[in-house]
Amino acid sequence: KNGYVCSVKCFDNKDISSEQLQHCIERCQQPMAQVQNYLSQEMQSFQNRLQRCAMDCQDRAQDSLSSQPSESQIATAQAGMEKCVSKCVDGHIKLLPTLKKRIEETVSQASS
Repeated sequence: KNGYVCSVKCFDNKDISSEQLQHCIERCQQPMAQVQNYLSQEMQSFQNRLQRCAMDCQDRAQDSLSSQPSESQIATAQAGMEKCVSKCVDGHIKLLPTLKKRIEETVSQASS
């Protein structure tokens, strides 16, 4: 909200050039752009961590197989991988409240 109010105030000065007006508006929008960038980085980091965990599960499943695995061994490895990935997801779900708190703090700081 503050960014929009600030941007509207840029139009109050009738003596500034269009370039100065644009700079004023960009300056007003900068805090929100920083929040959006931060949010994007946090979400990318969260997704990367979850993906790395799932890839580790896949590697463990592959490492558990012999060069000529039987159908039973493949099924066991697959079940183990699914259980491992499920643990990854559960673990990352537990991180969401902390992530939410960090995001809320960042948004609060940017809007004050």
